[in-house]
Amino acid sequence: MSLPFLNTAPGYDEELRNSVFFERGLHATSICGAVGAAVAVAMLQGQDEAGIASAAGIAASMGAGLLEANRTGGTVKRVHCGWAARCGVAAADLARHGLTGPPTVLEGRFGFLQAFCGDRAHPDAVVRGLGTDWELPRVVFKPYPCNHFTHAGVDAALRLRAQGLAPADVTAIELGVAKPVLRTIAEPPEAKARPASGYHAAFSGPYTVAAALLGGGLGVSHEDFTDPPPVTPAASPWPPWCAASRTSAAARRSRTPSPPSCA
Repeated sequence: MSLPFLNTAPGYDEELRNSVFFERGLHATSICGAVGAAVAVAMLQGQDEAGIASAAGIAASMGAGLLEANRTGGTVKRVHCGWAARCGVAAADLARHGLTGPPTVLEGRFGFLQAFCGDRAHPDAVVRGLGTDWELPRVVFKPYPCNHFTHAGVDAALRLRAQGLAPADVTAIELGVAKPVLRTIAEPPEAKARPASGYHAAFSGPYTVAAALLGGGLGVSHEDFTDPPPVTPAASPWPPWCAASRTSAAARRSRTPSPPSCA
């Protein structure tokens, strides 16, 4: 069985080339994940189609998650995936015991997509390719324990390091990213330049690039996001962190495509 609503395509803005959930500050993982988890649990419980549909309809009233912690701190996002799973289990159990959800919970006037995405939702995408297009093969896992918007910068920094770039030779760095990404890994700039904690550091473009250039081995690991962060402005050989690399001899560049969305 395909679970296409786990994909944010029904809530994707083609003009902005970004998730409507993200544009509204909503964490789709914990919101859509609750519905997906409910369907999975209901199926494992052996519920019929009506029970599975009710589980999804119930979970749609439970899923929640805001992205403000990405910008200004707070560790609540760490429980978002677990919250989605908890909602899914609870919704499936409630459906199994007779509670029902609205049959038009996804596409209805006051349904899931309208509530979270408004007029920018595309309900038809929910059933597009149903039974033929499978999302699981598209799932990828994070190679680094930090926000996936930082991964392209980390890859570029590691590539430059592998090419022999010495941190002591760096005078300035410039990191170019898509505009919607700036709100997560670059704003507010003073907070991203000097993360207040290891958790804040995981959402900082400047910090993660610095960690990749300065770290040992892989360059970015769980140890790079402890409290306090091991890479500090004092430990960095260049003053303000920015990101792409210039040495005293010549500019050096590394262009790395952004990775796909991560699990």
